[in-house]
Amino acid sequence: MKKLDSKEPGFEKELAQILKERSRTTAKVEQTIKKIFAETEKNREKALIGFAKKFDGFKGSVRDLKVSQKEIDAAEKKLSTAQIAAIRLAKKRIEKFHRLQKPKGYRIKEADGFLEERWIPLSRVGIYVPAGKAPLASTVLMTAIPARLAGVKEIAIATPAGPDNKIHPAILFAAKLNGVKEIYRVGGAQAIAAFALGAGPVKKVDKIFGPGGAFVAAAKVYAQSQGLCGIDTLAGPSEILILSDGSVPAEFAAADLSAQLEHGSTSWAFLVSASKKYIDQVLAQKIHRGKNLVFILARNIKEMIALSNRIAPEHLEVHLRNPESVINKLTSAPAIFIGPFSPVALGDYIAGTNHSLPTAGRGVFDSPLGVWDFMKRQSLCKISKDLVKKLASPASTFALLEGLSEHSKSLEIRADKLKRR
Repeated sequence: MKKLDSKEPGFEKELAQILKERSRTTAKVEQTIKKIFAETEKNREKALIGFAKKFDGFKGSVRDLKVSQKEIDAAEKKLSTAQIAAIRLAKKRIEKFHRLQKPKGYRIKEADGFLEERWIPLSRVGIYVPAGKAPLASTVLMTAIPARLAGVKEIAIATPAGPDNKIHPAILFAAKLNGVKEIYRVGGAQAIAAFALGAGPVKKVDKIFGPGGAFVAAAKVYAQSQGLCGIDTLAGPSEILILSDGSVPAEFAAADLSAQLEHGSTSWAFLVSASKKYIDQVLAQKIHRGKNLVFILARNIKEMIALSNRIAPEHLEVHLRNPESVINKLTSAPAIFIGPFSPVALGDYIAGTNHSLPTAGRGVFDSPLGVWDFMKRQSLCKISKDLVKKLASPASTFALLEGLSEHSKSLEIRADKLKRR
């Protein structure tokens, strides 16, 4: 746990160090990732089953990696009525929010031609669902729902199995609710490598989605850097920042900080307030303490907002008397939870907004997962004879300006042909 005071001389240096630690990837992790990818590319099926046994404790053959339809169908019977109802309600609310996101293209008509932009769904995507400390069935909903709404035809899920080779029934039930039939018992970086390269029963995907630990995040970055596939964003470890003027009960703040730190030792939790008394009140609560719990005493509300924008947390809770008055000034957090009765925990499961979010300050330039992430844009261009007569000469001038004579020729040859007619 750390307590910082913005008025202290060493504040800037200490905060900069904290933000550096938050986004650090060790050289050891990167080396391991390269080895996993190299081995997977060389030995494919053999590498996949070897890594599954080594890292996941998987028992069985390559054929057993894919979850059978029988096991998927049986999952619902292993859940309680309350669990089934919760998953169904979450699905309904997430669908309601994301259905309006589907982007629309447009066409500009010009004489007998047109300029057009259109959106088309990706053909095949891979979803990684962590299942280390807990089975993240919510991640299935947060990814598979927008994928389906986008029109993706092939959705595959990879998730580590337990010691008994079983996938938690909540994950299987959530997948079935969204029509996902392709599920593999593979976890960690090896799952990302399989999606990126194709290995054994796992076919190569166009783009990989889903959160994970340091190895999963590094594997996604490596896959994209090698041009193997696209990725959504780097989601994890989890983060929260609470902005408070002391008007919300201290036990609310303590509970919400603890909830995010519950994700694991690499999660981060910040409380920023201009009230030392309130910070002490939160500290007096029962709270999950750890090295990544940070309290910052700010001078005033203006500095609190500036600190929030600088830290750019994954989740931002606004515990102010008039929270909506500052929303337009909070520009860096990808997900904002407004007022005392909008905890991040609701957003994690059932509010309807997406919980797949950029972390480690990436909210400055990145966004929550949405339907558009499962689609891509195409531009179309059809120029008529009449219009090319007008455009060829200025375009040729531009080409020559840049020293590209063959570009100019490509344009002038058409203009000359039309002039001779």
